[in-house]
Amino acid sequence: MHTKRSLDDRQGLLIIDQDDEQSNLIKEYMESYGYDVFIIDVLSQCPDLLVLDKIKVDVIFLSLINFGDDKGKVLQTIVEKMPIIPIIVQTKHDELKILIGSLQDRIAKFFFNPVSKEHLFYSIRSILERKKNSSAEEQKYFTLDSLIAVSPEMIQVINLARKSVYCTIPVMIEGEFGVGKKTLAHSIHASGSRASFPFVVVNCGISDQDKIEKDLFGKVDLQGENSTCFLGKFVEANGGTILLEEPSALSLKVQSKILNFIETGKIEFDDSRNALKLDVRLIFATEKNLFQEVNNQVFSKDLYYKISIFSCKIPTLRSRKDDIPWLARFFLKRFCLENNVQQINLSEKALSMLTHYKWTDNVQELENIILRFVVGIKDSYITEDCFTPLLFEAGNQEKEINSNTSEISDIYCMQDENNNIPQSSNYLSIPKGTIFSIDKYGEIRRLSDIEKEMIRLAMKLYREQMSEVARRLGIGRSTLYRKIKEYNIEVDSL
Repeated sequence: MHTKRSLDDRQGLLIIDQDDEQSNLIKEYMESYGYDVFIIDVLSQCPDLLVLDKIKVDVIFLSLINFGDDKGKVLQTIVEKMPIIPIIVQTKHDELKILIGSLQDRIAKFFFNPVSKEHLFYSIRSILERKKNSSAEEQKYFTLDSLIAVSPEMIQVINLARKSVYCTIPVMIEGEFGVGKKTLAHSIHASGSRASFPFVVVNCGISDQDKIEKDLFGKVDLQGENSTCFLGKFVEANGGTILLEEPSALSLKVQSKILNFIETGKIEFDDSRNALKLDVRLIFATEKNLFQEVNNQVFSKDLYYKISIFSCKIPTLRSRKDDIPWLARFFLKRFCLENNVQQINLSEKALSMLTHYKWTDNVQELENIILRFVVGIKDSYITEDCFTPLLFEAGNQEKEINSNTSEISDIYCMQDENNNIPQSSNYLSIPKGTIFSIDKYGEIRRLSDIEKEMIRLAMKLYREQMSEVARRLGIGRSTLYRKIKEYNIEVDSL
């Protein structure tokens, strides 16, 4: 007795096979597990595969055993009608050359005759389940409802993004590095009817500009024995969304092809006879001022006006500090679950410290700091001291810390061994973390005293993790232990 799936949860398997006995066996088996199964005898029932426009298909099982000279036509039709669906192929060893160089990047699995029915059934089920689980995991943290925001600025951005979910026009997302442009784009995608289809990301700024046109639009030639089929990112995103990061890095020729796709919904390969109609939502993300790039003649004015109709600008994390405690807790919970770490709590002082930190790399920097802490966790409760080494290392602490976190100042402004702070009329302008070479009487301090103070500072910053302390000081662990003993540094007291 197999568990039946709800109608919304059911996946579709398309069988293209002229072996009626095999097709019916697969259909009976897969339907017993709650899958929708469609069978096509291409030659006699539907030579143009028009039915592919009317059914929901997640995986295609294609048997080429009995198709003879029609194999090439069948493959080409599948490419045109369902360019993103994985294919399971059953064929003969001597027919493999038909697939090599054309659809091998689309084929999830090969079967060569003879093959046991049990193996065939199990493989089809495994691929369907893997596809379903992958899609569910991808959407786990990416919907507009899952975004963390309490600040009015970010709530306004999310509400604006909601209006774009069911539109078909392109969306442009602007903002500094690390503010979450990709996350917002993925959330728009995952919140609408395209959620079960691919979300494809292309960073145009780091892509090989000599190959980017082929990467985006593909290269197809299915004529003759030396057929080739590289489908490209637009075809991969069919039914879903493609995110183009930093589009101003693209050549004007490629920008022109993108503009043509926005206007016609078609992409043209090298041979214009292979023009392909696609359903792809375009989202653009950039740190740059694209209007200025138009003035600099590196970005198409026509394309700019097409993609700027609907634009969102994400504020910096520095300008929405109310969101920081909520984001920190969210990342902490998420990373603890993902890394099998017992749930950790944040103290109010730690949250205040994070809130008053100057996040130059925005949400991405906050996410990185939380993850680095989680993977090295020893305690179940985070205080402000726990974050000190990470934030100190970043060298980006604001000069004015909230009074709630004033207790940490001694970590940055070390006194000498007698707790004497060097006298200086300019003391308030001296960077925190400074170790003084001159004492309060204006005399040079002994090198051993400075070294002792440096070791104490490092041990406090890195929470007595001796390997890290030694590495930061540039000495071996044995040397560190020797100096601790020599200077009579009480480890337990720090």
